[in-house]
Amino acid sequence: MKDALSKIRDLEQEITVLKNQNRRILECAIAEKKELERLAQRVKLYFNNADLAYIVLDEKHLVVDVNETFTHLFGYAKAEILGLHVSILFTSQSLYEKWWHVYLHEGMFERLSNLEYRLRTKEGTAFWAELFGKKFMDEAEALSIWSVRDISLRIKSRNTIAKLNLKYQKQLRDMETILDIIPVPVFIKDRYLRYIGCSRAYCAYFGLSKEEILGKTVFDLYPLEIANKINQKDQEMLSCNLQVYKITTIEPRTKQRVSLEIQKKCMIRNDVFDGFVGVFIDITEAQKQEIYLQNRIREEVDKNLKIQKIYQEEMVRNAKFSAIGKMAAGITHEINTPLTYVKGNFEMLVEDIMAVLPDSSHKDGMLKDSQLIQEGIERIESIIGTMREASQKSREQKEKLNVYELLCSSLALCYHRSKQIVTIHLNDKLFDQNLLKDEYFFTCNIQKQRIEQVFVIILNNALDELVKIEPFEKRTLHVKIFQDNEKVVVRFCDNAGGINAAILPRIFEPFESTKMSSGIGIGLNIAQQIVSQNEGEILAFNEGDGAVFEVRLPLVKEAEA
Repeated sequence: MKDALSKIRDLEQEITVLKNQNRRILECAIAEKKELERLAQRVKLYFNNADLAYIVLDEKHLVVDVNETFTHLFGYAKAEILGLHVSILFTSQSLYEKWWHVYLHEGMFERLSNLEYRLRTKEGTAFWAELFGKKFMDEAEALSIWSVRDISLRIKSRNTIAKLNLKYQKQLRDMETILDIIPVPVFIKDRYLRYIGCSRAYCAYFGLSKEEILGKTVFDLYPLEIANKINQKDQEMLSCNLQVYKITTIEPRTKQRVSLEIQKKCMIRNDVFDGFVGVFIDITEAQKQEIYLQNRIREEVDKNLKIQKIYQEEMVRNAKFSAIGKMAAGITHEINTPLTYVKGNFEMLVEDIMAVLPDSSHKDGMLKDSQLIQEGIERIESIIGTMREASQKSREQKEKLNVYELLCSSLALCYHRSKQIVTIHLNDKLFDQNLLKDEYFFTCNIQKQRIEQVFVIILNNALDELVKIEPFEKRTLHVKIFQDNEKVVVRFCDNAGGINAAILPRIFEPFESTKMSSGIGIGLNIAQQIVSQNEGEILAFNEGDGAVFEVRLPLVKEAEA
């Protein structure tokens, strides 16, 4: 019995010990559970308050979990994003497929870092993100966790820097191009007085390439004595903004002494001296140019004074012509009155001779003499008509006129002189004052007297040259008038040897003349001005053994006529 009671007491003690042990195990388990819960809570706290957005994906790329930073970044609530496919976070399906096939190798990756990609928020706003991904196992389930960092500002800054870099590179290239096209030597030095840029002309001056100059100092390019002087002046640029001085040196290529004027302008960056840009000029050449310019100015002044004098003489001459014109108008009026009386009575006399006198040799002689007298009277009448036209007051206003009629009047004015020098052919017909002035019609809106003056100038020039040819029979002067498209062309062609090739390009400039004994070379210049004012053009060239002058005037359109 005692043994049984002893065993019972032993069992009770063991039970008590076991209870105490179980209680301690339970307490430890509870404490461990609480610790795990605190740890999980802390991990969750860290996960949700992380600076990066985190997203957990399963094998099918469905969203398993996200942190709060993710919801703030993408705008999704956690409840609405869980279970969705991750492709909704990409800006396009093609970008998602590229991410899956190229970067994840269709799921065969283990980890991925520093991947910059375009993602989008719930509202559809695109932004640049930096992705870090890693695969892991959770109770035999393959998952991947991804961190997402918004790097839009970084990308923007990087793009801005890249654009600025391109801009600065372009500006540098532009500056080098500008330097290269500047015809004078230009150089740029840094704060250490080393060459950092120069123009092509500067390289040519020393006979060196740009690579052989950049990074060097004046002691590498100039003789020591000159280099010391230039270096002293360069040092002075540390305390001044602009510098201009002159030095005498030896030109590297020709080994001749030259005087240079050097000009420098300081460059300041952030209120600190950062170098200077300079240029030098060969004063010797500049002095030559200055002397040349002074001579040219003197020549131009003399030429303008001469032109002014000629124009003054021309004004006096025009005044004389105006007076002569008025006098000619009075003379033609006074002559025309008795001429009309003589012409009428002579016609009556001829009629009486034919009616009263019997047929005889005496009557035939009288009629023959009467014919000569009639021709003389008609010639006087023609001359008076031409003088009347020439003496009329010049009209500055343009009017619609027949150019052929003006040409005939001009030929008639020159006829007294021309008949003694050359026979003139007008449109292949021998010209005389009895030609009909209305045989051709070329209507132009022009100034009558001034265009006649042009024709007279050209005719007189041709006569001045033709008179030098002997005998009379070898001289030819052909005048043609014809239409060329919408212009009338009056062409004067002689065989007087042509225009000297040396002055042909300047034939219409003032004071250009081939006449040795007469003429001042202003007639054709005046003719060109008149033709230009009438919207035409005048041309001069050589053809065959003579000169050709063409006056082209615009025809009046039929609707305007």
